[in-house]
Amino acid sequence: MITEVTVGMYRLVAREVDEQPAWSTTSGHPVVIVTWSEARTFCQAIGGRLPTEAEWEYAARGGREDSIYPWGNQTPDDNTGGANGAAFERDAAQPVKSYGSNGYGLFDMAGNVWEWTEDAGSLYVADDVSDPQGPAAGSFRIVRGGSFGDAPSNLRISNRTPNQPDRINVNVGFRCARDVDR
Repeated sequence: MITEVTVGMYRLVAREVDEQPAWSTTSGHPVVIVTWSEARTFCQAIGGRLPTEAEWEYAARGGREDSIYPWGNQTPDDNTGGANGAAFERDAAQPVKSYGSNGYGLFDMAGNVWEWTEDAGSLYVADDVSDPQGPAAGSFRIVRGGSFGDAPSNLRISNRTPNQPDRINVNVGFRCARDVDR
């Protein structure tokens, strides 16, 4: 998806939607307060799935292999519409597409809300691996991208953090991926 799943998208599919934070005032805000299983179920319902960590990182890089952030190496700026913009060090997420897209036309790959990935938590291996698949089972699931409440250092593409899959947070949402016929 080019954006995080919004409250409006989620309400079209999900039977129940947990009450969203007070700052979530439009259908264009990213949906939060969603467990990993709920995110996964939503993606499956629309013919998709959660991205693996490797897919998420590839998408976040936007074709820029050596970049620190989705837009390049410039320090993040929280001014709406900025090419190196992202919601960070704020009290609230912003509606999706409030900042410029990356090289693949994807919005909010850094900041706004953390995003669930399919992978269970594990340490990276030192070997070079092409499209690594994380473990299928584990106590934690990985979220990527940083959020509106984080410092700029948490917006780095390489940043990852474990999160309990049954935990709901006001700063964790998701986006869906799908397989492409080759």
